[in-house]
Amino acid sequence: MPLRRRLLALVALVLALCLIGGGVLTYLYGLRKIDLEMSSAMEVAGSAVGDALTSVVPGPDANTQVRRIISSFDGDRHIVARLVNPTGKIASVSRLEKPFDPPPSWLFGLLAGEQRARTFDLPKGVQDLGTIRIQADPHNEVSEVWEDLKLKFLIIASFCAVVLTLIYATLGRALRPLEQLSSALDRVGKGDYTAHVAEAGPEDLKLIYQAFNRMADQLQASEHDNHRLNEQLSTVQEEERSEIARDLHDEIGPFLFAADVDAQAIPLLASRNASDEVVERSKAIRQSVQHMQVHLRAILSRLRPALLIDQGLVIAVEQLVAFWKARRPNINFTMDIEDARFPIGIEEVAFRILQEGTSNAVRHGQPSAIGLTARRVDGALRIVVSDDGSGITVNGTRGFGLAGMRERVASLDGRLRIADREGGKGVLLIVEIPLPLARNKNDGQQNMTTSAA
Repeated sequence: MPLRRRLLALVALVLALCLIGGGVLTYLYGLRKIDLEMSSAMEVAGSAVGDALTSVVPGPDANTQVRRIISSFDGDRHIVARLVNPTGKIASVSRLEKPFDPPPSWLFGLLAGEQRARTFDLPKGVQDLGTIRIQADPHNEVSEVWEDLKLKFLIIASFCAVVLTLIYATLGRALRPLEQLSSALDRVGKGDYTAHVAEAGPEDLKLIYQAFNRMADQLQASEHDNHRLNEQLSTVQEEERSEIARDLHDEIGPFLFAADVDAQAIPLLASRNASDEVVERSKAIRQSVQHMQVHLRAILSRLRPALLIDQGLVIAVEQLVAFWKARRPNINFTMDIEDARFPIGIEEVAFRILQEGTSNAVRHGQPSAIGLTARRVDGALRIVVSDDGSGITVNGTRGFGLAGMRERVASLDGRLRIADREGGKGVLLIVEIPLPLARNKNDGQQNMTTSAA
């Protein structure tokens, strides 16, 4: 059931209970009122009949005098007077005023209460005429309660109708943004993060709308970052593939060709019994294979740095520097890596930062010197990559790996900052990763053993 209908049903239930409560109170009030009215009417009528009987004089017109007492109650709203002869038959009866709006029988049965009647004996000399009996009749009084009840119910029903109409209209206006919010949530669920809702309505709901809009903006920004990261990742992967292809072509290809030539020459030399040349060709093949192994190890160290990190951050960075020195011998590399073991996740992120920072500096800054630092400072691992290249002001946010570095650092609750070096020549990449509380040596040894495995 929609929220608006549910709220309306709840309000209608409350109003219905109020209506029932009002009816019960009216019923109790009507009982009390009718009881008081009937009691008072009986008292007054009894006094009137008693006084009238004292003036009855026996004689020929005694019957007329008695009937006059009965007729004096004609048109009374509450009392019916009857003259009952000695045989029990009614000789005369007064006419009760008819109610303007007769009550239904079920209501009369609920409010009538006990019957009230009183019998008066006639004076001496006229006893043969019978007795006078007066009886309270609550029809008119119940009719008044009935009219009052209908009026109250009409007023309450009208009030309920007005209240429900106003609530329906107010809720429709107040909850309309919720319907928009529901539609917007459906759009967000389908990947449309441009969905927003109007920040209007009650203050409590307005806070929800504002929070939703902020969430949609953040999701849209995240989606944009993801697209950008995917594009950057594709570019980086393509660059790495191209570089690996060049390495394989320039470094491995010639030695494979040389080894193939030497291998083809060996059978011919062997058939000529040129054993010395066969030995020389075998040594040449071995040298070619060793050279290719060195280059393959370098390529694997780039593709699988975890193999190096398992041996420690110092060794991994040394291999990284050796890789770049072989390709950029004109760059002067300096290292200041703390010879200590850190949690494997932190060591891997630290190596990735140093690797990506060095790659960005070499590719985009044309530096003559690069410094790599990783030291424990105030409970955090401080990683610094500095160069004396062109700086940020020329090439902007250099490199495609910056967003990836930020995400890696953020996953460890760290901080990343990039700035120009003093003097405006070169770039400083500074990362601080908080270290966990010191663990005992057994735990540290177990972590390193697990990582190496």
